[in-house]
Amino acid sequence: MTDRSRRFYPIVVALVVLLSGATAGALFGERTVPEEETQLMMRASRVVNLLVEWLPTEQDPADIVYDGIAGMLEVLDPHSNFLDPRTFDKMRARQEGSFFGVGIIISRRDGKITVIAPMAGTPAAAKGLRTGDIITAVSDQNTEDMSLDDVVDLVRGPEGTDVHLTIARPGLSDTFGVDITRTKIPQTTVRYAFMVRPEVGYVRLSEFTSSSTREVREAIERLRTEGMQDLILDLRSNPGGSLDAAIGVADPFLAKGDLVVTTGGRTRSSHSTLSAPGNGETFWGTVIVLVNEGSASASEIVAGAIQDHDRGLVIGEVTWGKGLVQTVFTVRDAGLALTTARYYTPSGRSIQRDYDSFIDYITHRNGADGSNGDAIYATDAGRTVLGGGGITPDVTVSNRTLSENLARLYGNSAFFRFAIDVLKDVPEEDQAAMARGFSVDGPVLDSFFDFVKENEILPTEDLDALKAEEQDLTDVKLGILVEVLNATLGLDAGYQAALETDEQFLAAIEHLPDGQDFWAAWKAANLD
Repeated sequence: MTDRSRRFYPIVVALVVLLSGATAGALFGERTVPEEETQLMMRASRVVNLLVEWLPTEQDPADIVYDGIAGMLEVLDPHSNFLDPRTFDKMRARQEGSFFGVGIIISRRDGKITVIAPMAGTPAAAKGLRTGDIITAVSDQNTEDMSLDDVVDLVRGPEGTDVHLTIARPGLSDTFGVDITRTKIPQTTVRYAFMVRPEVGYVRLSEFTSSSTREVREAIERLRTEGMQDLILDLRSNPGGSLDAAIGVADPFLAKGDLVVTTGGRTRSSHSTLSAPGNGETFWGTVIVLVNEGSASASEIVAGAIQDHDRGLVIGEVTWGKGLVQTVFTVRDAGLALTTARYYTPSGRSIQRDYDSFIDYITHRNGADGSNGDAIYATDAGRTVLGGGGITPDVTVSNRTLSENLARLYGNSAFFRFAIDVLKDVPEEDQAAMARGFSVDGPVLDSFFDFVKENEILPTEDLDALKAEEQDLTDVKLGILVEVLNATLGLDAGYQAALETDEQFLAAIEHLPDGQDFWAAWKAANLD
């Protein structure tokens, strides 16, 4: 055995274990692996060993194994995938709904690791970190060439330990250091929950995790104390998550025992019928669900159940069309997300879009207009709904696409950077009052355009073209206002300002009377 083979031997053994009957029994029950399958598995491990031994350039053995597993899964479907140890840890932390850190939202802006917002009530907020602060180093490690994920990994760590951040603050000539003690930070999935009109509440759910059911119920309860009678549940760009969470989120809107989803696959254990458990109080009021092509999986389960039971109105765009159920198996310190079943809405619809063409599937070219869903089904009240290509909304509304110049401004964080520049000379104690009276008038617009020109964000001819377009000017004013509000009054304030120009949200407000008709009919049918 050569040195390379000896060094690689533990990984070869791991691969054999992964492919052998020991793991097969753990994953699929105590199945006896036939001799011919065992021989195939041993051949695979032999091929890996030969690759490491004889490749002309040395390769990381883990890369060979992981790429090989990815290749095996590619032939199955677009959603089965192998999770390496780092990815698997992140997935588990996200599903568990918390991690240990300092409580900041960060992003790369203008090439620098920048604080987008400190989270209220966290150590970062208590230490005075502000929107626009640049993290130049974490524990004396320079962040200039680090990826965002690497910075996040450094900031997070064991509970009760300290992390040292070096901060460059706009308006200050020198950097300064701050020591922050890590604590448990909840990863909330209800990103926004507030009243948008008298008696109308709004809840935005970003994904489905173990905490989502509780978060949605708490948001509904709080908004009801504020007078909510009608609810807009926003599931746009929600990629899904836990099936249990989907059942829990749908539960408040359905009658106890109403079917939420069924699953079916090749094995007996993959077949299940899941109904609303009736845990907690039912929401007695109008429900409108917002969806778009980024709404997938668990989002489609919730939207499909509400639509099939005629409980509320679905508004927006045709959803993604992911009707495959993944079961996540632990493989030592890694994970295997394997498609084991399809799911079906209460009317019997399979929402899964065709994926014969991987490119068409990933780019959403097949079925974005609902044309991929041609199977006809009926709701409880007899309304026609389509299956086989996502959830087709009851009212189709698409949000307007920004112009190329606006997209470039957002891509270069122009509005964020300008807002920080505007605020750098305003004392922190005066910023909230300044923001409440802030308006994007002519002088502010001129200052913004000067900022864009000085920082070479847009060429002069493109800047002139932007100034000549009325819609672009409206969008620029909104971009400036939102970022000033974000930086001073918090992300909720900026988001609410943006929401009031959102065509799909405004359509939900417009169609509230239709939603109320759905609610009245459902209530009459479900009263004892």
